[in-house]
Amino acid sequence: MSWRHWGRDTIGRWFAINIVVAVIVAAAMNAAFVQFAGVWARPGLNDTGIVDQAVAIVRVMQGAPASMRPQLADAASYPGFTVRWVPDASSLPAANEDTTFRSGRAKIRSLLPRQDARALGYEPTDTDARGHPLGYYALAIDLPDRSWVLFIAPTRSWGLQPGARYALTAGFVLLCSLAVAALASRRLARPMERFARQAQRFGRDVDAPAMDVTGPVEIRVAAQAFNDMQERVQRYVAARTELLAAISHDLRAPLTRMRLRGEFIADAEQQRKLFRDVDEMQAMVDASLRFFRDDSEREPTTRFKLSELVSTVVDDLRDEGHDVAFEERPGITYTGRPLALRRALSNVVGNALKYGLRAHVTLNVTADAVEIDVDDEGPGIAPELREAVFRPFYRIESSRNRATGGVGLGLAAARSALRAHGGDVVLSSAATGGLRARLILPLG
Repeated sequence: MSWRHWGRDTIGRWFAINIVVAVIVAAAMNAAFVQFAGVWARPGLNDTGIVDQAVAIVRVMQGAPASMRPQLADAASYPGFTVRWVPDASSLPAANEDTTFRSGRAKIRSLLPRQDARALGYEPTDTDARGHPLGYYALAIDLPDRSWVLFIAPTRSWGLQPGARYALTAGFVLLCSLAVAALASRRLARPMERFARQAQRFGRDVDAPAMDVTGPVEIRVAAQAFNDMQERVQRYVAARTELLAAISHDLRAPLTRMRLRGEFIADAEQQRKLFRDVDEMQAMVDASLRFFRDDSEREPTTRFKLSELVSTVVDDLRDEGHDVAFEERPGITYTGRPLALRRALSNVVGNALKYGLRAHVTLNVTADAVEIDVDDEGPGIAPELREAVFRPFYRIESSRNRATGGVGLGLAAARSALRAHGGDVVLSSAATGGLRARLILPLG
């Protein structure tokens, strides 16, 4: 990428800024936590409060005879804080340049007051004469007779063992890094997620509104190209639907004239055949108009009881004298276009009744879809023809003749309605030996 692109709102620039900000914020949070943890778990000798206590005890012990100092040391001790009187320096932990406690010596000398007072400080990480860590804070102050008073204070460790403390610190560092990374990357991921949702919506609804052109330059260019493509597809679909609807509508006039002229045919047999063809063509025109009208007029999406819709379709067919069975299910709520789904289900169940004598409807719910199975007891359809019957005006003469009615648009209209909801209609063999039509409606 050239340098001139860095001044624009590009994905590369977003990545660079997000990474830098994430690293800086994570480092700052981690440093703050480590500093806090260090002060709390290893506060330092000056921060333990041991100096003031030690000076008060030394002032009492340096005025007492040597024989009483062990008893005074025991009396000054309490749980977590130990005082010992040491006759000479050889009994003290080894002192080195790191344990001379220079920062607190001036304070001790001013409080005693004794300008020649010596003080040695020990941290938990200091070692004893054998090279082992002390594991505690200690302060040694000499008395005028060169004996020593040793003060041992407890360490603060959060009430946890060192391994647990280190694991807690590492966990906090990792958690902070992940949180900052997630927040920083969300600004980049949000336009991509919006783009994906819009593409999925357009796949289900050709009349979906245009996408907002926001985000980095690359995302905006892609969004604008997607909007242009969507607009062209919408214009094409609208023009195709209007054209076919107009053709179907205009066919009514010549069909009417053919019927009128047929009245003057003297041969009764030829007249009957002509009227039969005219009636079939009229049925095809009417079915085409309904198909194109349903395809162009999109009803609004609403939330409804799908189980009640299926039950209503079945009840209407029963009232017409048809043999339809339906396994009642608990109320299933679905979001979609109820009129379109009702017409689709009516077409599928109607086909089952025409060609299979009776229909059996079952409503099932899976993890990600609602499935409506319509089984009939007819001759079924060969597997190689099960996709062909979804083509408009396609009919199988051997099992679906014109005498049964219909023009071959029922399954095409049903599949169009189901696919507009992101679902589909699939044909297979039923357990009864006939045909099973499964209407699939996705959830979510």
